[in-house]
Amino acid sequence: MEKYIEVMKKSLELSETILEGLRYIQKLLSEGKSEQSVFMFEEVLQAYATIERNIEPVVNELNNESISAKQAEFSHTANLVVTAYEEKNYAKVKEIIQFTLVPRYKRLKEELELAFNPFIVS
Repeated sequence: MEKYIEVMKKSLELSETILEGLRYIQKLLSEGKSEQSVFMFEEVLQAYATIERNIEPVVNELNNESISAKQAEFSHTANLVVTAYEEKNYAKVKEIIQFTLVPRYKRLKEELELAFNPFIVS
């Protein structure tokens, strides 16, 4: 796991940035700045894809099915948000982000911290 420590550290840092991005999207939506939130959501998805791609070997080596399950839940929910954006249904976007996407992302982030921190701290 030694070879993955830097990947774990960077992924946890980026995971915090993603959470901040999701909160900012919520702020934009509550201010009626729906179009701006689309670009921010694209950035969040790109950052998430980076984490997902980089931690894949770590998750495989840890054999951590919980992370994989939470990634699948987040990805599914993110796709629902994309669909709502495509339909320009911003009320639905706001609702999915607030009640499903952010809570699922927080659980995924906690799972990553739980799995990675023992290696990073030691």
